[in-house]
Amino acid sequence: MPRWSSLFPVLGILTLLLVTASHYLVFMVVPNEAVMGAVQRVFYFHVGSALSCYAAFGAVFVASLAFLATGSRKADRISAACGEVGFVMCTIVLATGMIWGHSAWNTWFRWEEPRLVTFLVLWLIFLSYTVLRNFSDPSKTAAHAAVLGILGAASVPLVYVSIKFLPASARLHPEVIEQGGLKDPSYWWAFGLSTIAILFLTAYLSWLRYRLETAHEEARAQLSAEEA
Repeated sequence: MPRWSSLFPVLGILTLLLVTASHYLVFMVVPNEAVMGAVQRVFYFHVGSALSCYAAFGAVFVASLAFLATGSRKADRISAACGEVGFVMCTIVLATGMIWGHSAWNTWFRWEEPRLVTFLVLWLIFLSYTVLRNFSDPSKTAAHAAVLGILGAASVPLVYVSIKFLPASARLHPEVIEQGGLKDPSYWWAFGLSTIAILFLTAYLSWLRYRLETAHEEARAQLSAEEA
């Protein structure tokens, strides 16, 4: 991929600029929220990371289907890279959500909240996916990882709509965007820029992880050829 490789440094620089600018807005410009105070700032990392992990898992879904249909090693590497980075973003979502929840509900986790439980299940699926990818022979587990990746990615819509399972009066998980909760214009600027920055960071890390996976696969092939 020589043509695309030349864009890799550009993506890295652009990602760094976006992350720096978004952090400046979040920590230096946006005022404290009237009710939650400073802890509300995790919102700017929480939502962007959630969208990024959904996008990464969507890529896992498509790449896994492509691998099962064609046996393409490139598709398998894409799936592995996006699954690992998506799991990192998924972990950030879970951690920031618990930080917010402890401040709002005085507890780290509420088992009666459908979105929290379904998201935890999603995290556990991709934890299993990451363990399978990193602690077993890639050539022997690619098909199993593809099936597991499809299963995990297919559960994302369930996570998104799970909050609708309860009546509005019984919901704990906030719907900030849907309810127009961002009043100050600086909130929208910070939210938009931080979301774009995290999406770019996810793309950059996925690309980097794909390149590493390609290099590892080439090294394994060369070692096998030398041993033969």
